[in-house]
Amino acid sequence: MGRTLRRVAAGSLFVAIVGLSMFGQVTTASAVTDRGRAARAIGYLATKQRANGSIPAFSTIGSTADAVLATVAAGTGRDVMRAAISFLRDRVETGRIRTLGLRAKVAIAVAAAGRDPHDFGRHDLIRRIRATIGADGHFGTGSVLDQSLAILAIEAAGNTPRGLALGWLESAQCPDGGWAFDAPYTPATDDADCRSKSDPTNDFFPADSNTTSYAVQAIEAFDPTTSFPASPFAFFRSLRDAVHGGWSYTSDFSTTDANSTALVLSAYVSAGRRLPRGGLAALRALQYLRCGAFAYSWNGSARTGPDVGATIGAVLGLRRRAIPVTGAVVGPAISVAGC
Repeated sequence: MGRTLRRVAAGSLFVAIVGLSMFGQVTTASAVTDRGRAARAIGYLATKQRANGSIPAFSTIGSTADAVLATVAAGTGRDVMRAAISFLRDRVETGRIRTLGLRAKVAIAVAAAGRDPHDFGRHDLIRRIRATIGADGHFGTGSVLDQSLAILAIEAAGNTPRGLALGWLESAQCPDGGWAFDAPYTPATDDADCRSKSDPTNDFFPADSNTTSYAVQAIEAFDPTTSFPASPFAFFRSLRDAVHGGWSYTSDFSTTDANSTALVLSAYVSAGRRLPRGGLAALRALQYLRCGAFAYSWNGSARTGPDVGATIGAVLGLRRRAIPVTGAVVGPAISVAGC
């Protein structure tokens, strides 16, 4: 081999080695599919799963239930899913699922994993949820978010929620098209964003993208032909981040976050609507591709650090899925590099 040819070969080998060392960063960012990105996210979650099967983030039980949905949406990580389901079963059996919202989240996860929420951990989760409904259709004293989750749990179990329950949720909508986390719209005391007229500064629960997404998914799963009095999609447009292209939590925040962006995308999917241009790209931009984790948001032009809750929440949006989520989960979680 001549000297020039040897130099070319050596240079090519060097470029190849550098490319491999950067795998998951620049070299493969445009080549990795969303399925591959989701698989890496599950790989990251596998490194955060505790010996008891939980994957704590915002809440130990709620986040673990959401992680089950993430594995089903990703279609991989059967070992992660089974360990998470085992953890949730233990918590149900030992009576540690005490709130409506958590019971609904667990039921949704159980159904997604192909189990029966009517018979899980020696409890009928759906019966327990339905037993709380009042004459006005409100499940117990739960929040608007809890109402949405309860309806989704019933739908995920293959049952039909009572029309009164849907009616209560629909009437809770704010005039700007969103839903607030805590309570339904009250014309005498709330403005169009469901913020207190008398004390707006101290009202921390105006309409938000997350609750609105869950409400839309619950209503659309019941009746895809629903006509909303005020468009939730106009509300979503009002929370679009012009800089990073995703969505924020409420009008009090202006920056894209992974959870809100993924949930907004899921709402569009549930309604059979075309995803807004650039929405998926905004979500992808928050992923640390090398290790699979998602950042929660941005700090100026830099992503915040790898975040378990953001990674759990991002997968459904990334895979264009809405609740109820179903599908086969095959193979163990893949191994990923450290963040």
